[in-house]
Amino acid sequence: MFRRMGRLPLTVRIPLGVAVLFFLVSSALISLSLHGLSRQFERQISNLGQVYLDGLSAAVLPAVRAGDQAQMLEVLNRALDTQVGIVDRTLAIIGAQGQLIAHVARYAEVEAIPLKAQLAKSASGTYLSAVSNGVWTWRLLDENRPWLGTVAANLDAGDFIAQRRSLTIELVLVGLGVSLAGAGLGFLLARRLQRPIIRLTQQLRAARRDTPELLDLRAVKPGDNELNELMEAYNWMVRSVQERETLARRHDRIERAALLGRMSAALAHEVRNPLAGMQTALQTLRRFGHQEEARRDAIDFIDRGIQTLRSVVDASLQTFRPDEPSPRLTLTDIQDVQLLVRSEARRKRIRLAFRNDWPGQALPLPAAPLRQILLNLLLNAVAASPPGAEIEVDSECDGSRLLLRVTDQGPGFPDHARAALMQQGDEHAEGMGLGIVRELVQGLAGDIAIADAPGRGAAVTVQLPYAPSEDRT
Repeated sequence: MFRRMGRLPLTVRIPLGVAVLFFLVSSALISLSLHGLSRQFERQISNLGQVYLDGLSAAVLPAVRAGDQAQMLEVLNRALDTQVGIVDRTLAIIGAQGQLIAHVARYAEVEAIPLKAQLAKSASGTYLSAVSNGVWTWRLLDENRPWLGTVAANLDAGDFIAQRRSLTIELVLVGLGVSLAGAGLGFLLARRLQRPIIRLTQQLRAARRDTPELLDLRAVKPGDNELNELMEAYNWMVRSVQERETLARRHDRIERAALLGRMSAALAHEVRNPLAGMQTALQTLRRFGHQEEARRDAIDFIDRGIQTLRSVVDASLQTFRPDEPSPRLTLTDIQDVQLLVRSEARRKRIRLAFRNDWPGQALPLPAAPLRQILLNLLLNAVAASPPGAEIEVDSECDGSRLLLRVTDQGPGFPDHARAALMQQGDEHAEGMGLGIVRELVQGLAGDIAIADAPGRGAAVTVQLPYAPSEDRT
């Protein structure tokens, strides 16, 4: 039972516990009342029997003293004939040794006198007989002369027993009704008192599935300071969550806008060079177009410039189209990222050294996220490295994972950049695209590690497990 109750919601268990407790207390009170009623009934029967024997003893005592058995029987028979309010079934005079001296009965078949079973236990007493719904009562004829014997009577207590049974049933039914009604009222009262808690519980459950919402404090009764404090604490928590989400979205927009600005600058540098060359080639055509060799060289230069621009555009589209299905990762994707970063590195006179230990076929990893991860890491490495430095990019793969490592010669990772790359939800975390790197790596179930290389800057290592076998088709 307790295990089943433990599976119920807390907002149901508490009212149900109150109801069960009220029912148990009411049942205990009913049991005590029944016990008291039974004791009172037995006392009344005992008193009634002893009063009856007082009169009978006074009438039969002279005959017992005289030893006249015939007179004893006559007195006992007169007592049977005189019936006022109580029906006597059997009357008897018992000697001091337990022998039967005189005995009369109203009916031919009556219950045998319990000489040894009950009467021998004490000089006087009363007990209910379950055999005939009767009462056996006895006492000494003369307490100062116990050798005169004992007078005993079996009285018909059927009406008393029926009344007691009827009263007991009535008390049980009324008590049961009161207990059930009280338990129901206790359950409803507890539920009513728990309404704000129930609402708070529902809000917390809904917050796990959707955005948390503020509670209306007007539903709380005035004066309930503890409940008001609890509701206000919940609303404070909701407002804090909403503020954190707003700040996170704003920070994400700032990061993406900054990354877009840097990428735009990189693309501008990368596009400007072939455009300048193509402009020079056009000027050559205008001036020396009549010469076959000059015309051929200018046209070849324009064609190479167009091919370069197309490569830059293709690399950019492959990197910044996350919503489209991403193809498998190949070495061409690494080379495209190198092309996108080359102009920024060239502007700072930074040399890029790529070492790739790959097989010829594509790897079971999506290309677009990998390109963004490597691009962000390289842009930050270029920004952190001094002019004339070298950035090393190592990529290795085995049967289960890909390892990317970007090593620069900058001053190392500051705390805010390290937090942006390693700690999700840190309000102090900043870093150009590093939060995007963290999210992409986590989305691919990978790991990030940062190490400071003395005299060489910092190294960021990304380990990415291959996609499950069912995704490799």
